[in-house]
Formats: sequence, structure tokens, C-alpha cells
Amino acid sequence: METATFSSRDRRCLERAADLYLRWCYRNRTAARATEFAAMLGWSQSYLSRFVAAVTGSSVRDYLRRRQLAYAAYLLRATPLSNSDVALASAFGTPSTFYRCFVAAYGKTPAMYRRAPDDAAGVDTNIVISPIEVMKCE
Repeated sequence: METATFSSRDRRCLERAADLYLRWCYRNRTAARATEFAAMLGWSQSYLSRFVAAVTGSSVRDYLRRRQLAYAAYLLRATPLSNSDVALASAFGTPSTFYRCFVAAYGKTPAMYRRAPDDAAGVDTNIVISPIEVMKCE
């Protein structure tokens, strides 16, 4: 079986597709799910799983969760949104799910993170934090 090679363009396209999907989740007030993400792309869930694993080295669920958490961390530092609004804006189903996932990922509550000095401690620097926007893959 031939091994596929993925470029930085593939990674950017995946990031943009994930951001568009997470925006859709926010608009529809629904939690992010791998099955819906695959359907949005017109791919089978197994193909999406293989593609994301090959490009990022993680599962679809973990990849989406890291994107959500990175965007939430950005919103906490860059906006005056409440923690509940940040949870909704970053496509978490409920504020309690957001809180639990955020503490597990960053080792501090969203409120503590917001008040902490701007240092990179506990932040996954492999995630590009960008506002969710519609962009074409170039």
C-alpha cells in the first residue's frame, strides 16, 4: 500500500474546513462531532479519520477539540466575552463541558487563564490561533 504525503496546503485546508465547521456549530448551537464534520466535507467518517491522522497525527475528535480550545483561549485573552459566551463561540455543547476540557488542557480555569500574564506556559504552540473566518484554500 502506498503512503500518502501531505503538504502544508493540506494542513491549511484542514484548518480552514475545521474553522468553517466550528462556525457552523456555533450558529446552530450544537456541539462539534466528527460525523457531522465528515458529512460537511462530503467524506466518509473513516476517510476523514485517516486524513486527519495522517496530517495531524491525532484523531478527528482530538483535532477538533484542540482547535476549539485554542480559539477559546484566544477569545478569553482578546475579548470581554463571558466564559459562557466563549463556550458557545468555540462550539462547546455546554459551559460545563468547556470548563472541564479547558482545565484538563491548560491546567487552570478559564477565569484564571484570562487573568494570567501573556505567557505561553501550557499553550499548545502547534495550533495556529486565528479568528474563524471564511478563506479559500490557495
